[in-house]
Amino acid sequence: MRKNILGILFGLAGIALWPAHAQVHLDMNRITCRDLLSYDSENRNFVAYWMSGYYSASRNNDVLDFQRLQKNTDKVIAYCRKHKADPLPKAINKSAV
Repeated sequence: MRKNILGILFGLAGIALWPAHAQVHLDMNRITCRDLLSYDSENRNFVAYWMSGYYSASRNNDVLDFQRLQKNTDKVIAYCRKHKADPLPKAINKSAV
């Protein structure tokens, strides 16, 4: 687990070093359940961590609980398997705690 976290942190640090013309804008609210299910594990984890941070920040929670993150990720994926057309934020709001 620690290796994955370090990989994500180094990956994010690398993104910050990209030249301005190479930056990519990604509207996380446009990701659908179908999209999430089609991602490889690395990209799926990136989205899960990003969404977890986004929703935690909206609740003024600055602690990352890995067990809670994993449980919620599993719940969101289970929801997405049944509702592939739903946007990911809806899936999170319907299934995560």
